[in-house]
Amino acid sequence: MQSIKNYLVWIGLGITLLMVYWIEQQEDDIEAVEVKAPESVQVQTFQMTQNDVVDEDIQLRNRIIETPKNLFAVPQIAEPEIAVDPLPAQPVMPANPYIYVGKLIEDGEMRVFLTNGRKNYVVKTGDTLEDTWQVKSIESTEMILVNLPTQTQVSVKIGALL
Repeated sequence: MQSIKNYLVWIGLGITLLMVYWIEQQEDDIEAVEVKAPESVQVQTFQMTQNDVVDEDIQLRNRIIETPKNLFAVPQIAEPEIAVDPLPAQPVMPANPYIYVGKLIEDGEMRVFLTNGRKNYVVKTGDTLEDTWQVKSIESTEMILVNLPTQTQVSVKIGALL
């Protein structure tokens, strides 16, 4: 059944191509057709006289404005410039590179497991990581890291109470 449909589609396409070719050949054979007005219509030819000749300089309109303007431009209000002293650059707070993994209480002291994607660390209060970050304090739900170059603090959430 499917093959019959396919054959019918191909036959239809072939007939369509033949019809297009046949119509194109007929259009090429048609010559120019002359159209004549009915006799009831009066046709007058246009004759120019010397009075009809117009000086082109007089016919041109004078410019309305000297310089063209953009009609769609948003008007700009001139604001006076105010001299502003630049603020001293404050040190940029570096992002905390460590991710909390877990925590453990060992010998009554809490230890926190951190990772930076390449290395894993087990830290307690007072430890220094990569000579850049120091663990200032570890509470039950929060750990405070200090960035040593900028002396800024970052709070890291370390889970629920133990």
